[in-house]
Amino acid sequence: MLIGIFEVSEPNHYSAVNGLVKTYASNPDNEIIVYTLPSIEKALVENGLPENCKLVILAENQSLKKLLDSAEKIAFDRIHICTIFDNYLEFGKFKPQTKDIYFHVHQIEEWYNDDFSRAINTLIPSLKNKDQNRQYSRIIARAVRDYLVYRPIRQKMLDNFDRNYNLQLIVHSEGQKEALEEYSCKSPITIFPFAIYEGMEDSSQDNKVLRICIPGVITQAKRDYLSFFAVLEENAAILSDRIDLYLLGYVTDREKDEMGAAIEKLINSGYQVCYHDTFVYGEEFDRAIANCDILLNNQFISKNSTEVYGKTKESGMIFNMLRAAKPGFLPKEYNVSEEFYECTLFFDSYEHLVELIKDLAKDPQQLSQLKSSAQKLSKSYLPNNLYPRLVGK
Repeated sequence: MLIGIFEVSEPNHYSAVNGLVKTYASNPDNEIIVYTLPSIEKALVENGLPENCKLVILAENQSLKKLLDSAEKIAFDRIHICTIFDNYLEFGKFKPQTKDIYFHVHQIEEWYNDDFSRAINTLIPSLKNKDQNRQYSRIIARAVRDYLVYRPIRQKMLDNFDRNYNLQLIVHSEGQKEALEEYSCKSPITIFPFAIYEGMEDSSQDNKVLRICIPGVITQAKRDYLSFFAVLEENAAILSDRIDLYLLGYVTDREKDEMGAAIEKLINSGYQVCYHDTFVYGEEFDRAIANCDILLNNQFISKNSTEVYGKTKESGMIFNMLRAAKPGFLPKEYNVSEEFYECTLFFDSYEHLVELIKDLAKDPQQLSQLKSSAQKLSKSYLPNNLYPRLVGK
């Protein structure tokens, strides 16, 4: 097959592109063309680009319309549209030569339950969100533009794809599939992971203390760092010399003062804490995850009343567990498939999380069992094992 993959909107979705590329490339008879961004190109090449894949790069000053126009001249067997973000106008006019379009749905509500109440329920938390720097006029303008301009384009785009092609949807979890079915979605739905396992080598065996890693941008707007830091400080006498904390991300400019002070306070209480000043990706990101013992998801599960991680959208945390074959701490309310249960410790509060950390730090056998279960799960996410999901065999 000749497969086209389009990710020209979101650099952070590199791992999803890599998963598609490696899985399709596991069949040497396939040829893959990826239309993407320079940052994703760098990460794909660094990770090892298969011989049966080539890249077409959207340069910084290049027109997306011209890139899509050039793609329309190629007859594909199927294409994947991974992320659109704000490029609705360009993709709304996109008419590829193919029978099958695989459309990746990251936020279910945005595409299949996009009514006025959703717009209001999304706007109000955004106005309260300190990460938006309280720029009320810009937040309101974006919400109005999304509802009055982008929303009709999204609806028309889905209608066109459904009418002119064999439209199939890609989601990243069982929870997302269930949400689509709740909205009476008629298109076929495939669950395909946001990231795959490629045999990442574990380098945590010689850790002297329990190393906990939180991947992602360090912002209180998305993850509850401050509550976690507070309970760690309260338990510093017991835990500070038994765990290391790796914040695998950077502090946003808007929160450098507040978050920087909170991290410094944690360090002053005796903890070893590592974090970055810039975006972390590629080999540096992978080295850090490989060297940790367990990952922690301290995410706010309900972004607002309509957007819920594990249901209407998915978190990259789950797939970092898969990529690195690592166990994880997850909030109890996170909707995750049963296959994760044996490599996950669920917490219902940060006080409960600290108790789990205490137990794990003094029980190497439990940690070993969790790591073994994570390894077993990740092997089912090797490209060869995932290929049947994409081709239906």
